[in-house]
Amino acid sequence: MKNILIVLAHPNEKSLNHYIASLIKDEMSKKNSVEFIDLYKSKYQQGFYQLEDIQTKEKTYFQEKISKANEIVFIFPYWWGSIPAILKNWIDWNFSTNFAYKYKNSRPVGLLKNKKVTIFTTTGAPKFYYALTGANRRLKNMWKEQIINFCGMELSSFNIFGGIDTKLKNIDKIRNQIIKIINQ
Repeated sequence: MKNILIVLAHPNEKSLNHYIASLIKDEMSKKNSVEFIDLYKSKYQQGFYQLEDIQTKEKTYFQEKISKANEIVFIFPYWWGSIPAILKNWIDWNFSTNFAYKYKNSRPVGLLKNKKVTIFTTTGAPKFYYALTGANRRLKNMWKEQIINFCGMELSSFNIFGGIDTKLKNIDKIRNQIIKIINQ
């Protein structure tokens, strides 16, 4: 049995991101131990990142969850060409020096070995638009090279669902794709 950590970063409980998180949590709980963190609802809120390496109870709590996980699943909307600020702040606080990485001979060494990462993100614009502009590639490379590989983890899959609107007309197709991805 694997330990899965699901990290959700979307403020609207009626969003597709919340639906995806719920679906993944339900499906993965059938065979794994699952921890779920909604960054907007967590009782362990972290204020804006402080430059000093402050060890707070919130940081300790989240780093324990990260340490325990075999796989981390991030679910978030693709906003303004990047990730939501709350998720960036969470990464800044918790993927810190001497926990997620260290420098040896002036080179970074990832410390979160043997962890897989799966990404699910949604966009309002059609997926092809982001492909044409190179935005998909930039977001995937940022995650893969500057966070995941840097910290010694491995990207399992990177999934973008585009053309999302409030009618959720493609929900069955998206649901089937997600189930297929998480059961691989």
